[in-house]
Amino acid sequence: MTYAITQTCCSDATCVAVCPVNCIHPTPEERAFGSTEMLYVDPQTCIDCGACADACPVDAIFPVDSLFGAQKEYAAINAAYYADRKPEPAPAGPNFHAWGEPTFERSLPADFAPIRVAVVGTGPAGMYAAEDLLLHTNAEVTLVDRLPVAGGLVRYGVAPDHPATKKVGETFARFHSHPRVRMLLGVEVGKDITAQELAAHHDAVIYAVGASTDRRLGIPGEELPGSASATSFVAWYNAHPEVA
Repeated sequence: MTYAITQTCCSDATCVAVCPVNCIHPTPEERAFGSTEMLYVDPQTCIDCGACADACPVDAIFPVDSLFGAQKEYAAINAAYYADRKPEPAPAGPNFHAWGEPTFERSLPADFAPIRVAVVGTGPAGMYAAEDLLLHTNAEVTLVDRLPVAGGLVRYGVAPDHPATKKVGETFARFHSHPRVRMLLGVEVGKDITAQELAAHHDAVIYAVGASTDRRLGIPGEELPGSASATSFVAWYNAHPEVA
């Protein structure tokens, strides 16, 4: 029996990192990573250990014999990815020698020092941006959030009875302690620090703050007592610190 990845795949490569036989592709080191719709399990290589399913932050990986209904198609989709797949080409470039003496890269000049990027907002949008920077560049990332707990919508905008959706927060959390990450919680841009100050200390600033207030519908009775927006209601049952 093999495993198959289904449509809810978030392509964050957590499963790739835990697979003991390298049967999940494309990996972050391969050219196709990020350009395919999802990741795929090679049924010929999979050893049915289940490590990928345990690590998946969005519960997208299942044993093939447990798939039902329309999900059964994903067994064939995973297998089809490998039907005509060619091995990744060997690295090319002036520093690659298949069997020659080992080479050592020279120290890079100051112009190639790691860039510093600030990401304002630690919700899904901000953390997906941070994840991409950390996995695919040498950037140093500063995470900034005005709330005392990271997570954004994952923490304060998803109902407690949706644990599968909230589980993606665990994937994001592993980047909070990344050696190239600094986290500044309880810091509000525009109040505790200006946008100009933030920009002066970073090469780039990504604003991923979302909408902080609800939209009014403009319907009769909207302003009456007992009429509450979904924004405030969801924030209330998630213990948002700014909602009584």
